[in-house]
Amino acid sequence: MKKAARDKQAVPGAVIAIQSFGDFLGFNPHLHILISDGCFHKNGMFSVSPAINNDALEKIFRHMVLKMLLAKGKISPDVIALLDKWRHTGFNAYCGPRILPRQNKSMENLARYIIRASFSQERMRYQRESGQVVYKSKDGKEIRVFDALEWLAAMCSHVPGKGEQMVRYYGYYSPAPAGWHAENE
Repeated sequence: MKKAARDKQAVPGAVIAIQSFGDFLGFNPHLHILISDGCFHKNGMFSVSPAINNDALEKIFRHMVLKMLLAKGKISPDVIALLDKWRHTGFNAYCGPRILPRQNKSMENLARYIIRASFSQERMRYQRESGQVVYKSKDGKEIRVFDALEWLAAMCSHVPGKGEQMVRYYGYYSPAPAGWHAENE
């Protein structure tokens, strides 16, 4: 995006919510990202960037994550070689359609989605007499029954640790964009 803006000081903005749950509260680490579709300039202008290629984004993201895990000693080159043989990479990047200015409802829905809760109260029913929680899948085709304590344990596994931030702000959306000073804004 910065290359498309042709301004070294221009910055995109991003809000990233770290998620760890899948359907039925299974562990499924992923990110929900709301990103500007271009860069903000110090003079108040905005440059729209070309559309993002999902396949290229997925490859770059996968490469950067595996590189970081390798540098931290969490995986080995052999593990990466094994992952390279998989038919599915284990990574997925999806870029939805652009939301244009004044499409307030679409912006609100997207912002709500990126910070959504780990479970849906509408799909959950507590059966007091049996002490069980009945939970429906997102598509409504599957139902799982949890012991109440098992349900609480599954929910608690997605609660962040003390001081851990699950939503982060980058670039223009950060409190102070890199290289920008309050007197220049």
